[in-house]
Amino acid sequence: MLDDSSPDLASGLRHTLTRLYLTLRRNAPLGDISAAQGSALALLHDHGPMRMGEFADRESIRMPTATALIDGLCREGLVSREPDPTDRRAVLISITPQGVDAVDDIRSRRDDAVTRALADLSEAHRSAIAEALPALRDMQSRLENYDRK
Repeated sequence: MLDDSSPDLASGLRHTLTRLYLTLRRNAPLGDISAAQGSALALLHDHGPMRMGEFADRESIRMPTATALIDGLCREGLVSREPDPTDRRAVLISITPQGVDAVDDIRSRRDDAVTRALADLSEAHRSAIAEALPALRDMQSRLENYDRK
């Protein structure tokens, strides 16, 4: 058992979460969209319309990369650009209904894959995962906001 204050806990958790995510991606791929596009759509789905600078910041990418990514999603009809009502010089990017459907489909397929994997676990392991969810969500929130403090 790892000591909860040990760097080994952080390393073990990071490694396991990374491998879990990569395995999930292999077992429930995004289809015709790239991982970067999927991440962009999920961000807009979860956080709503935002300016390009905030989007680039949240995705940890440079503005030219963000612009190219959003351009591609706009061409596919998954994202739209609209004038920012508070600043005529700026635009807001937002997910379209088609983009929402794409995110919902991806999440549904991934939920199905996780549900199948959970069914193979013992009741004790499923309970441990359920009990850990609030702490994992809190850690996610802290990591997402770490650079914004």
